[in-house]
Amino acid sequence: MRSSGISVIVVVRHLAWLVLILCSWPRVAAAQAQQAPKTDPVEAAALNTILGRWGKKASWEWNISGELCSGFASTEIDWDYYPTINPFIKCDCSFSNNTLCHITKLGINLNNFTGVLPEELGNMTKLQQLYVASSGFSGRFPSTFSKLRNLKRASDNGFIGKIPHYFGSMTNLEDITGIFPSSAT
Repeated sequence: MRSSGISVIVVVRHLAWLVLILCSWPRVAAAQAQQAPKTDPVEAAALNTILGRWGKKASWEWNISGELCSGFASTEIDWDYYPTINPFIKCDCSFSNNTLCHITKLGINLNNFTGVLPEELGNMTKLQQLYVASSGFSGRFPSTFSKLRNLKRASDNGFIGKIPHYFGSMTNLEDITGIFPSSAT
């Protein structure tokens, strides 16, 4: 009789474990199905085009296994502490339930580029900060900059000409450096 009592206890324990496993299964499956966030494909294509044109590659510090918004780019690490990482990006991966990243900062400094900034920068619509100081760019801002509604800061030492009319609708813009005439011509 005692052995049947032990058998019942063993069966109940096994059933309890089975119920626990079955109830936990959807959570385990959902956790496994959750993917690492991916960089917005339009922004990724724009950045890769720009870097290719500049003869640059994504840094291994922020481009882990082919994903642009990974490594340092997706952490709280401030790029001021890593001046040798050039170019440097920062991303916000909180979009679409933490599955989509947007490039919010782009920094490329002390290079010998010539010509105007690439129009593809306009495809980075969540860009908030653009640092291209001492990089040799000159000329006017590309018209595609009108799509940068989130831009807060842009710095370079070679922007020239009139401030584009669309800057008036960039309500987040706090600081921009360049050489601008004192009066419109």
